[in-house]
Amino acid sequence: MWTDMKPAIEMPQLFEQGGDLISLAGGLPDLSRLPLRDIADRLSRLVRLGGGTLLQYSTPHVARTLIPAINDLAEREDVRVPAEQLVPTAGSQMGLMAVALGLGSPGDTIVCQTPLYPGASTAFRAGGLTVAAAPYDADGIDPDGLRATVGALRAAGATVRLLYANPTFQNPSGATTGVARRTALMEACADLDLLLVEDNPYGLLAFDGSTTPACHSLDPERVVYLGTFSKVFAPGLRCGWIAAPADIAPVLRRTCEIMALSPSVFAQSVLAAFHAAHGWSDLITAYRDSYRHRAQLMSDALERELGTDSPWQWDSPEGGFYLWLRHRDGADTEAWAAPAAARGVSFVPGRHFSIDGEHRHALRLCFSNVAVKRIDEAISRLAGALSEKRAAA
Repeated sequence: MWTDMKPAIEMPQLFEQGGDLISLAGGLPDLSRLPLRDIADRLSRLVRLGGGTLLQYSTPHVARTLIPAINDLAEREDVRVPAEQLVPTAGSQMGLMAVALGLGSPGDTIVCQTPLYPGASTAFRAGGLTVAAAPYDADGIDPDGLRATVGALRAAGATVRLLYANPTFQNPSGATTGVARRTALMEACADLDLLLVEDNPYGLLAFDGSTTPACHSLDPERVVYLGTFSKVFAPGLRCGWIAAPADIAPVLRRTCEIMALSPSVFAQSVLAAFHAAHGWSDLITAYRDSYRHRAQLMSDALERELGTDSPWQWDSPEGGFYLWLRHRDGADTEAWAAPAAARGVSFVPGRHFSIDGEHRHALRLCFSNVAVKRIDEAISRLAGALSEKRAAA
């Protein structure tokens, strides 16, 4: 059967809640920052006045009223796209699947930045693509290494046309690729005739309020940019967009239409109405403040609980949702998942971010949604599990 022939596809369990579990697994935003009463009033008015349209099917285009909201976000990172090159999605995950199905062919190879967001690897594999790791160093994907890797893959008979990257506050490492490296990377893509898939959920969540120009701004005709409202508003609306080169946008539009038939007019209208009333700046600032506070609390707790003489190392986050904890001796962090769960705390082991097991020595902790008053307790539970397992070993 076809299902037996497909490669094994697995997503980590991210959103379990309940009991006394403190979840550090799923990348949930802190929705307490949303003005829920105001949103409820606007929802009621929208449905009352236009429900017959808002709850109906639509065409596979971004609603005219939503375009200013997208432009407001995108231009903060120097992304400027004509409306006809915007493709609506139900969040970036749908965009990843559309890329795999619309721009790849079964058997093609897509080269990816690692550690790799599991939703990207599963989408690409589900679309029949082979996933290969891009060489990297402390600054991000290594352009010269990329040239060598793609050359070797092509020499071995592979078709390589796509490169995937999450260059700003990357999931899971939290790392950001600087402008100089982005420029060199885009030059390498031009030399290799690669199309870059730029996944950018966290780009506006720098704790100091700064932004980094998107790769799209450096070479718009060579970048498919995936944007989403999930991290700057709320994921439950399932609303995002693709900014694509003019010749590629129709392909992705048709692919998304096949996948979902039409975007949610309701979700687009909610976002457009919120933006028209409030803009994005106040909400994004509130999110940044929340995540900066939580990240600092988690870093301080790790310092207290693990100290400098343990085999664990990490970098204090400067934005985004995640802290990437690494074992200096290369131990497989999957071994700590069960002891941690027994103590009432969860994380995502590094194997989920690997292509061929290369990141099993790490684990991802998400600080964005855990209650502030429980961060110390969560890290204490985690540290107890890590120490218990180490002692047993």
